[in-house]
Amino acid sequence: MRRLDDWLWSGFLLGGVAVTAGALTLPQPGSEWLLAALEACAALAVVAGIRRYRPEGALFWWLMAGGLFCFALTHLAGPRGPGPVLDQVMLGAAFLLVTAATVVRVRACSQPAHRRANLLDGAMVLLGVMAGAWSLVIGPVLAERWHHPTPAAVFGLFTILTLLRVAAAAVLLLAGDPRNRAHQMVVASTFMLFAADASYAASDRPPTVWHILVWMTGHLMIASAALHPSMARAERGRNPETLSRTRLALFAAVTAFYPLMTGLNALPIMRAGPPPDQPPPGESGLHMFMLPMLLGVGVSVLLVLRMGMLGNLAERRARALDVALRAQEALRAELEHRATHDPLTGLGNRAALTEALTEAVSRPPGERGWLLLLDLDGFKEVNDTLGHPVGDELLVALGTGFRRTVPDGLVARLGGDEFAVIVDGGALDTADALLHAAALDHLLAGQPVRVTASIGVLALDDVHTCAEALRDADVALYAAKAAGRGCYRVHTPESDRAGTRTATGVG
Repeated sequence: MRRLDDWLWSGFLLGGVAVTAGALTLPQPGSEWLLAALEACAALAVVAGIRRYRPEGALFWWLMAGGLFCFALTHLAGPRGPGPVLDQVMLGAAFLLVTAATVVRVRACSQPAHRRANLLDGAMVLLGVMAGAWSLVIGPVLAERWHHPTPAAVFGLFTILTLLRVAAAAVLLLAGDPRNRAHQMVVASTFMLFAADASYAASDRPPTVWHILVWMTGHLMIASAALHPSMARAERGRNPETLSRTRLALFAAVTAFYPLMTGLNALPIMRAGPPPDQPPPGESGLHMFMLPMLLGVGVSVLLVLRMGMLGNLAERRARALDVALRAQEALRAELEHRATHDPLTGLGNRAALTEALTEAVSRPPGERGWLLLLDLDGFKEVNDTLGHPVGDELLVALGTGFRRTVPDGLVARLGGDEFAVIVDGGALDTADALLHAAALDHLLAGQPVRVTASIGVLALDDVHTCAEALRDADVALYAAKAAGRGCYRVHTPESDRAGTRTATGVG
């Protein structure tokens, strides 16, 4: 089935182009009848595609089918048919239906939040193409038909519909899904038809074989798009608020189109000079000159507004990125703090102590400092009698007191009721101060609570690794507990026994 789908759309397109080329070699009215039949087949192919694939945006395809049927009728309503009036009516209906279909497709491919940006893009293309084509095509034709209101109005209507269609196709090129094959063919056919229409209007001659071939190929491409499986999806593509290469190229082309076309139109006059019998421009001539200039100004204004929208978007994204980076930095700092700090007391944890010990023992002897391990005496009784919440409050109060006692050193809680301190010097005085801070009374749960501490003191000059430091300080700590608690013991390499001292008021 998939191979049939792939063959169907490509076979219809290639076969239709071949039939068109053959029909153009036949004399009239046979060629007109054959082209009309081919246009009708294209409309029927669109209807078949709708029935086969059940697309999401079916209105676009139904309008396209109606436009192709009207194009088929124009081949039967020409000079050899009922008359030029019906031909113009059918052609106008075809242009109107195809233009409406393209606008519907733009709405289906545009996200609601991006419709203002798409509207600016379409308006910019509309004014830019109109300004560029005015001097070369639109202005001369209107000047020729200025005194014939009906032909001028018909030409103006067709021109407006064509410009609307090409502006919508430009929006489709930017906002639609560039990977959708049916979408690609619809956009390509619109630009092909616009090029043929502009060439025909500029030539002021009956359509040539090439004009008809391009028109028919554009219509056959629409029918082939309807026969492609991807026609069932009107997917949204690029964000219109991003400055892609395609968007940048389109903005540059629209900006350059007006001065380029004006220069090409003025080149013959610059070489040969104006005709000697040319009358001075009147009021209508002034309007013919002023309008393209105003259109060019409009393109410039829209381009500035569009660039302003993109600039505002970039600024908003930069601010959002800055906020995100700040939040990420704050999160990183918070995670680092959590990784190295005790969540209950806010002191350093075992990881912080290990890092500080590793850094200390790596320094030369005499610059390493001292390690003090501290364990609370009687803390278990507080937990058992007053409960764990009171025990936690006591740990927080003691941690704050230890931090105040040793403002220039590292104070860490290793877990439970065990603390550690690293100082550069004055270890014995620090031990005395810590014993005093641990023995203070604290009013918790409406009653005074008091504990004591045992401390093991170690000179880091006597060890070589972090593990040795913790081991030897722990030995000194247990020696202090064995000596009666509420005191400290200093570990020395010569002997595990050393004198003990107690804080004032501690037995």
